[in-house]
Amino acid sequence: MSRSPHADVSGSGIALKPGLSGPIDPRASGTQIGYAVWQGRVFLMVALVAAAMPIRIPVSVPVVNSISILDVVLMVATLTLFVDLSYRPLDTGYKQVFGLLCLPLAVATLSIVWSQDRPATLRAILVYVEGLVAYLFAVRELHGLSPARIVGYIERFAYLLIIPAVLLLLHVPGFGPRVSNVSHSSGAYLTYFTRLSHPVLGASNNLATVLAFFAPILIYWGHVQRDRRITIAGFVATAAIFVTLSRGVLLSFLIAGVLYAVLSSGTRTTQGNGLGRKIAGIVALGALAIAAFYVLNPETHEQFKTRLAPANLISREALISDAVTKIANRPLLGYGGGASPDRDPSLAEHVHNTFLQQAVYFGIPLGVLVSAALIGLAGFFLARRRRAAIAGVLAYVLLVQLVSFAFEASFEGTVLRVLFYMSIGMAVALLRSVESEPPAAPG
Repeated sequence: MSRSPHADVSGSGIALKPGLSGPIDPRASGTQIGYAVWQGRVFLMVALVAAAMPIRIPVSVPVVNSISILDVVLMVATLTLFVDLSYRPLDTGYKQVFGLLCLPLAVATLSIVWSQDRPATLRAILVYVEGLVAYLFAVRELHGLSPARIVGYIERFAYLLIIPAVLLLLHVPGFGPRVSNVSHSSGAYLTYFTRLSHPVLGASNNLATVLAFFAPILIYWGHVQRDRRITIAGFVATAAIFVTLSRGVLLSFLIAGVLYAVLSSGTRTTQGNGLGRKIAGIVALGALAIAAFYVLNPETHEQFKTRLAPANLISREALISDAVTKIANRPLLGYGGGASPDRDPSLAEHVHNTFLQQAVYFGIPLGVLVSAALIGLAGFFLARRRRAAIAGVLAYVLLVQLVSFAFEASFEGTVLRVLFYMSIGMAVALLRSVESEPPAAPG
């Protein structure tokens, strides 16, 4: 059976141009086929695996004490992005989104002038640069793919995140918690086994925050496209979020839902018909997952006792009080990106509130500016929901992230910030792909 000369050869990523007998040069300008298509996107899967299990490697270099395999992959990605510049302009996705993502980097770079800890600020700058590379890499690699294929990569990444967490719970060698200077009999170590946590990304809140970006996308796409495989992936990701027992993330889903309902009032769509029943089923599934986890994992019993105790809330309140005091001492410029105020050890692990943390780092004016840039990301997708329904889902996903930032320090984590930027890149690629599709024929 002969192939059409215009068909895309599956897996090769090289299309044939009408009137030509050979493949298009993917590096030639105007072909709409970039370096990622040329490479068959194998590099993308390598990056997703590295992002899902970013094992760290100790190094002895100034400023940086260790690098992860994700850092190595992003270094290579940076080189390929420069190579791409020889053939076509840099693909920044939506320029508004790229601009909002660049703003925190610009402010952090500026803060090195007054920083109390310049090495820490330089590390923060490097993390922001890595984040932008991860964003650009995701946008480039997913460019030209259909929405279904992009969602397929999101599905794979969700599973890649969950599998190491499950292997950790099963005490599989090589997947134990990678925490330094902590005894294996200490509470900080054992807490990894009381709730679903990730051996490299960290305790349960970190895993829940990353999965929270993708679970709603998978559930919505599986529902609208009647794709059972994607729906199951969404259910699995949501169940995993529940058994992390992350109160902040679970509460963020609820608060973000209320905010989205208020912000999108007046918008009607028929694509969500029946979605409410799925959401109710998901809540029931989550409750069952927690119950099963409690029964099957004895270590979880102790976790429930500590979760119900007020000690955690009291410590968070003390952190916020200390942070407000530090901001009052330096309200205009703060202490510099990544710097611990006055080298206070109580604030070395951040204040567990991203927006307050920006004011600590950069002072009130610039801190508000950085926080506004993060909020603007959700605003961008919310404004496009009338063009494509998936934009509303992406806006909700970002609202969940923003609300969780008020309870967690995930945005301040080095790897987690890079994963956030990469997730934004995947969201941008998905929305662009949906918007580029021709409208469905009436009837």
